[in-house]
Amino acid sequence: MIRIMESKCKFFFSLAVIATGVIFSAHPLFAAQSQPKATNTGGVAYIDSQRVVDESKAGRASLKELEDFKKKNEEELAKRDREIKELEDELQKQKMALSAEAQNKKEETIRRKGIELKRFKEDKEQELKELYFKHLNKIKEEIIQIVRKIGQEKGYTMIVNKDESIIYADPNYDITSLVIEEYDKSFIGKGAQK
Repeated sequence: MIRIMESKCKFFFSLAVIATGVIFSAHPLFAAQSQPKATNTGGVAYIDSQRVVDESKAGRASLKELEDFKKKNEEELAKRDREIKELEDELQKQKMALSAEAQNKKEETIRRKGIELKRFKEDKEQELKELYFKHLNKIKEEIIQIVRKIGQEKGYTMIVNKDESIIYADPNYDITSLVIEEYDKSFIGKGAQK
């Protein structure tokens, strides 16, 4: 089963594309205004997309939905696995008393249930991947819109993703809190719809 931490890493890596290279034309009207959450006046800023996902309401809701989906399927997987183990134990206890035909029938049932379990696991892993990418694409699009809006309103020339090959960044250029704040407003404004 895909681990949520692995999903988060892939999620954040994909989000790294969000703001990299997003260039906005600096508007003189906004250039003189102070930047809430960032003291940068140079027209360049960055966001920490991992922090946006971890701290925004939409990001936390998406991660919770993925975790709930995974937990539900792990429970079903464990239940099916227990059923197979019970059948194997039953076969072992009755092996001497069963006819060859009855024994073969029980062994076939165990094999069939094993195949069904494997298919179930593969199907649920695929569903989890699809759900993950659905959330990823939705969040990515929403963050891009918010970053563009902030860039235009605040007069930034460029906003990049901190996770994308930035070795050092002055915290005064970090607008992540502003992005989270705007994202949360839009999330609440949508009635926290999925």
